[in-house]
Amino acid sequence: MRDSERTRVYFERAAFSFDSLYKEEDRFLYYVNRVFRRALYDRVRLTVDEMTELSDFTVLDVGCGSGRNSVIFLGAGARHVVGIDFAESMLGLAKQYSAAKGVASKCDFVLGDAVTYPFAQKFDITVALGVFDYIREPAALLRRMASLARHKVIAAFPTYTLIRGTQRKVRYWVKGCPVYFHSPKRLRAVCREAGLEDYRLVPCGGAGYLLVAPVGDRLLRGAEDLLRSRPSTLPPPKAAQ
Repeated sequence: MRDSERTRVYFERAAFSFDSLYKEEDRFLYYVNRVFRRALYDRVRLTVDEMTELSDFTVLDVGCGSGRNSVIFLGAGARHVVGIDFAESMLGLAKQYSAAKGVASKCDFVLGDAVTYPFAQKFDITVALGVFDYIREPAALLRRMASLARHKVIAAFPTYTLIRGTQRKVRYWVKGCPVYFHSPKRLRAVCREAGLEDYRLVPCGGAGYLLVAPVGDRLLRGAEDLLRSRPSTLPPPKAAQ
């Protein structure tokens, strides 16, 4: 069985228990997760911070899961969010949650693989949080996300630590789900393979990095601003004889 299929099967089976990590209704469990799974919340906070420069924007939420982040992105100013996931049970939870929050009309949740899904439009921002943990070769998805973004790509990547990394490897191995970690050196190689040259790796809760890459219109504007800020190295034009 391929890694992608093993991952899909796991999340189809574990949708409700995985969603419980983000629930605020059980205040005790919520605060326990805030302490011991701080990176889950830090990466969302950092992602929202990256959205503040835009208004009335659209988001593609890759691996949207139960839709909790999609709703948060709407609260951060997004006009519309499209969430994609390959676990149908996750999408069922996402639709229920967005309806309960009164924002179902601003969300679309679709079943499929983000690398091959025939999206009808581009998005201002493409986001993948908790996705690259389960992908051995991330360049193809990262490249597709860049091709679908008008302004920015945001993606979380976990790094290996001796205690938590080992525990997570064993825990997911027992459950039959692959998990992968990415060092900064590995991430730089992945970015080169995906065609990303301008990016930042933002530390995320001591457990990984948030990759932030301007693309498309935003990258072009940044290059134009840089050129305007630099003094010209061309010689002055000669006076007409």
